[in-house]
Formats: sequence, structure tokens, C-alpha cells
Amino acid sequence: MELLKDNMMTISSDEFENNIMADAEEFSPAIQQQDSGTHKVPEDDFKAVAYKQEWNEVSKLPADYIRREDMEIKDVAMKHVLPFLPGKSLMKFRAVSNEWNHWIVCPLLAYQQSTSFQKLSGYFYQVVDADFQSDPNFLSLDHSGNGIPNPSLGFLPERIKVLSSSSGLLLCQGLESYYVCNPLTEDWKCIPPHQYYHGSDPAVILAFDPQGNIESYFHLVAAVPLLDQPVVFFEIYSSQSNSWSRSSSECLELEDTTLVGGGLYMKGMAYWSTTSNGVLAFDVKSEVSAVLRVPIPPGRYGALTQVKDELSYVTVYNDCGDVFMLDIYGGMDMSLNHSVCINLGHKKSRQTLEEDPFIDNGTVLCSVLPCINSGDDIVVICTTERIYLYYLSGQKIETFMTPGQLNPKRRFIPYTNSLAAIHELKN
Repeated sequence: MELLKDNMMTISSDEFENNIMADAEEFSPAIQQQDSGTHKVPEDDFKAVAYKQEWNEVSKLPADYIRREDMEIKDVAMKHVLPFLPGKSLMKFRAVSNEWNHWIVCPLLAYQQSTSFQKLSGYFYQVVDADFQSDPNFLSLDHSGNGIPNPSLGFLPERIKVLSSSSGLLLCQGLESYYVCNPLTEDWKCIPPHQYYHGSDPAVILAFDPQGNIESYFHLVAAVPLLDQPVVFFEIYSSQSNSWSRSSSECLELEDTTLVGGGLYMKGMAYWSTTSNGVLAFDVKSEVSAVLRVPIPPGRYGALTQVKDELSYVTVYNDCGDVFMLDIYGGMDMSLNHSVCINLGHKKSRQTLEEDPFIDNGTVLCSVLPCINSGDDIVVICTTERIYLYYLSGQKIETFMTPGQLNPKRRFIPYTNSLAAIHELKN
């Protein structure tokens, strides 16, 4: 955490209270929601620990104990609101006081924030090429709270490709090495060499679960196809042992298909899309693999997305104009669960659509971006001009400008703005 930026703005007391109340209001659903029900912080919960009866004398209270009648809004916010805010907001609040600065750089808050804040913050995007000529960039979905100080990840020792993201950490590929980094704190670790050849665009996923993982252990899972054989085996890296090992599990069900990079990790499972519209699943703990077949029409492709706290495969197509159709597949059999017709409001004439070089036969070229987001069921749609966040529950739409023209070689990696620490690797 010592790499956190120190060039923060000075925040007045009035400005701070306005900022913290605005952030608290925005993220209050995350604060109240616990598991499947709603939980309000009880009055006694303002005490950090349960104290023994003999500590009742004020002179013997611990230094960080504040009696309820003496608490101010800043004290309540520091203990009960900060863990639910994006990391960039916490960086700014370090300027409030020495006490706040000490708490925000504390590893305990980093752990609490990484387990509490799980909202989609934006996307790292990059043109995937073999010679590392394209630097990554970052598309923020909230510039005030979810920015990145160095979107090109220039703090790493070499040019890289972003391969995967998990709970605020990124997996990047250099010419010969993998790197795991936190783009917000600019902390990073170089992973030791693997034993098998993973390819120029490897199907490697970062698996990081902050919940109950105060040591910040993580895994890398590489799905490695055998040359000229319909077999995929798995090579796994563990930060706890700082070593690679080959799993005994093999997948024999991917004949005449290839894996698509930029997979997802959620709830202990690693997932990769395939060119045959299947999904390769791998349980990181039990090391068991399976292939899920998605029954979508030929020629249509989608993306892996978290919907209602489970894996879904979502496709989108445009008949004409501003009407788009979403098909959501999920469950153990990846069957069609839901179809949604949405109006994205292009407001263009048929003639204009037909004259656009990025529009085929009067329909807008579009695709679904991968998304993992706790609390909100979001589908992210990318077109030639805009990126749309469509909230399935409230049918609300947010619009962002597309970063340049659509490019099939451009990869979008979803990212959560987190202070998550990286496990210190053994030599």
C-alpha cells in the first residue's frame, strides 16, 4: 500500500461531508444488502470489538474506541462507509486527516474494501497483437470515482497485454513473463516461468477471491491445448507456493474448436468461451473440467456475463435502427432463459444506417462485452458509436461513447476499482 499516490487534493470539511454523503447515498444499497436479506447496522455495531466489563472506565478504553455519544459523522463514515466506496474515492479521502490517511493505507481496510466493493468500474481495452505494439487503455464508467492513474500500466517493467481481471487485480503478459498487478495502487508481482508453452495469446485466467482471504492468495489457470490433438490440459500457478503444477484433469470435448482469450472467473470457477459457442468450465479447487454447450444460432456470438449471481452467455443482434434483441442463456444446460427487446435510441433513418460503412444491410454492428458485477444485473452492449449499460431489473440504460471504431481484435477486460493487496511471493 506504500505505493498509493500522495498528490491528492486538499479537501475542506464542508466539501468532504458533501462528498462522503453523496458517495454513501450512491453505494448505500451495497452497505445495506447482506446475503439474501437487508441488514441495518445496529447501534452497538459502532463499537469495533466487544469489550470486557472492567474496561468501562473512560481512562481505560482503547485508543480507537469512540463512545456512541461522542461519534461524529466522520467517525461513522470511516468505519462503516469507506469499505463500500471505490478505491479512487478512498485515495482522495486520505487528505481529510492523519487519522483517515493512516486508516486508508491500512491493509485491513484494503481487505474490507476488496470484499465489499464489487461493482463494475470500467474496462481495460487493447488491440491484441503478437508484437505488443498496442498499449492498454481504460474506459471508466464513473470518472469521479473509478479512474486509474496510469491506464497504459506504464509502471510495469515492459510492454504488456492485459489477459484477465479478478476483484481489482489484473493479469498481464509480457514477452516472457506474466505479471499480476493492482492498477490503482501500482503494486505488482512477476510470476515465475511456467513449464509448458501457453501460446502467443494464452487462455490464462486470474483467480482471486478476496472474501476470507486476508493473505491475498491467488491462482493463475492456463488452459493449454495439445498440438494437433483435441485435448486441453490445465497448468495452475499458486501464489501460496509460488510455483506451477499440471492438473491431472484434462478436457477431451473440444475437437475442431479453439479457446477465446479473456475468460472470466467467478465463485471458484474459471470460464472460457470457444469458437464453437461452447463454454469450458474449470473448478479451481477440485480441478474438474466440463464443457457447456450454448444452443445459439450459427454465426452468432456472445460473451460471458454474470446475471442474477450466476454465469450467463448473452448475445445481441440488431434488426434495424434502434431496436436490439438480447438473448440470455444460463443454467447447467445453458438453455435460453430470457429474451429482451430494447430500444437504444439511435434515432437514425434507414438511409443513414445503410450508408454507414460499419453497418451491414441497414443493421448496426454490435457485440456484448463480458461483465462481472455484484448487486446489479447489467448487460454491456458495444456498437460502432456507443457503449450501453442495460440494467435488466430496472430497464435503465446508461450511455458512453465507444473508444474508437469497432475492431474485432480489440479485447475488453472488465475491472473493479479496488485496493486489493497482492500476496507477497516467496523467493
